[in-house]
Amino acid sequence: MSEELQRIEEEWAAAVAASDVQAAGRILADDFVLTSSGGVSEHMPRDEWLAALTALDTRSLECADVYARELGDVAVVRARLRWEATMGDRDLSGEYLVADVFQRDGGRWKAAWRISTRLP
Repeated sequence: MSEELQRIEEEWAAAVAASDVQAAGRILADDFVLTSSGGVSEHMPRDEWLAALTALDTRSLECADVYARELGDVAVVRARLRWEATMGDRDLSGEYLVADVFQRDGGRWKAAWRISTRLP
């Protein structure tokens, strides 16, 4: 597993937990899209995701079972997220299985797509 991708996943979780739009923006590719079932949105482009970040009340967010596979300039990371959060009156708390697709951009990994499914 790539330690660099593990670190980026942890930085991303910390940015969400802190509602840190600037830190999250550095991780996301310009064409980032969130596809989420049971979470924030079925289809949310980067700018909308960053704007929504400040509306989240995250009490905790932990990454577990992280596995990364590099395929040249693309990498796929599978992880389980344990998230305690609300967005307005909507409770988002639970466990999520995510697949993150990263691409190299100027020598740095950037998240291009997150596919997230809330587990029952």
